[in-house]
Amino acid sequence: MGPAETGFDLISWQGWGVTGSIVALLILFTTILLWLLPFPQMTVRGQLAKADDRTDLRSRFARGAPFSRYRTAIRRFDQWLTQWFGQPWSAQSFERCVAIAFVFPVALFLLATVLHGYKHGKINTTELMLFIVAVAVVAWAVGWLFRIIYLYLQRAWRKFGGDSELAEIIARILLGAFAVVFAFAIAFAVASSVAGQFSDAGTVVLAILGGFAFAIAFTIAYVIAGIWALAIALVIVTILALTIAKQFAFFLLLFFIILPILNALMDWISWAVTRFLLTWLHEAPDGLSGITVVIGVLLVNVVLALMFVVALAILLPIGLEMVELMLSIFGHDTFNWRTVAAQAVQDPWNEGLFVTGMLLTPLVPSIANMTLGLAALTAPFSPGAYKADQLIPEHPEATPSEAETSQIKWMVFWSRLWYLPSVLVALAIYACTWTILYALDMPMAKFLHTLALCSTSWGQGTCPGF
Repeated sequence: MGPAETGFDLISWQGWGVTGSIVALLILFTTILLWLLPFPQMTVRGQLAKADDRTDLRSRFARGAPFSRYRTAIRRFDQWLTQWFGQPWSAQSFERCVAIAFVFPVALFLLATVLHGYKHGKINTTELMLFIVAVAVVAWAVGWLFRIIYLYLQRAWRKFGGDSELAEIIARILLGAFAVVFAFAIAFAVASSVAGQFSDAGTVVLAILGGFAFAIAFTIAYVIAGIWALAIALVIVTILALTIAKQFAFFLLLFFIILPILNALMDWISWAVTRFLLTWLHEAPDGLSGITVVIGVLLVNVVLALMFVVALAILLPIGLEMVELMLSIFGHDTFNWRTVAAQAVQDPWNEGLFVTGMLLTPLVPSIANMTLGLAALTAPFSPGAYKADQLIPEHPEATPSEAETSQIKWMVFWSRLWYLPSVLVALAIYACTWTILYALDMPMAKFLHTLALCSTSWGQGTCPGF
């Protein structure tokens, strides 16, 4: 039986040919996004070259002022988000969230698929480890290839006397066009896979080529209209889905429109609210009152993040129900998302990992907030922290030597290892909250499932009550 033959099985193992092809596409797409929406430069060498950044870096290793370290880290995080996302409620910020949201569902789908194959004995531990290594090698190779191509084109452009600003504009247009093409190609490939349209690498390639061919048609619109081309793409894909009387159409809508757009909308709101709270954190006063403010703001952030998860649990089913209603009006086969939701309640971290992961994306901003703060508090306990504090000069005009810079870079590297336990602590806070609610006879999974059914009772007629 194919993975979506019954209309109920969203996750099913279909072999390394399908999985590997989609993973390769996802790596290329993610790399394009990193170049299209580049992270602000935060290299150690760059920070040491600026007096203010150098002061902040020095405070990172100062053991005597934990609260000051915390506020500095939060302030820099806020500045970094402004550089990358733009203003909290801006169109640029939403565009960033949409770009990220194209990665989330496919990555979760692949992870759930691999775990499904491993659990059911389709793949063994050796194959799984080799796959992980292969993904890491391919990701590194793609990043290296992009850098080589960039340097080659940059030298060629300079040789012909091209303007640097014009080169950046052209590069962004081309990368943007490729991003649209790859996003659609990935959605096309995943939709074909879930709908049982292919099961080997050869037919995967054909499906991907079909996705590329279709995507190129509206890439021209992206070049001309920018973000508005996304709206054009949505209209075209929706019309296509309503024309094709197959489950493939639904999954194409699911991975190219419904999940990215609805998740991006809620993530956009979550990031904006977290960024508003960040200003309270890095402006908190000294002493006990400041600590009280920080604890209070973090608690508010956690509560609001959970509320956004609840809102997404309402929003996503409404979107799915509306598409299902449209498909039924046109006489097409529909996909029973309610069975998938019920499966996520029964086994949220295994068979239902895809659904669980999609619902929890609004927690990312608050988890990042807590992670950065905790890492700042523990950084002085890194190897060589005291020495780094002494090597970084205090005078605004002074800069460390090349040898000192090399030493500081290693010390900063060791201090960044604290991000791992910090993110685990942040995740543990939500896990404890989940456990406490379950112990109080308020299971979160069941609550969200009931909420999803009741919010769509106008379409499917079921509301079990709370």
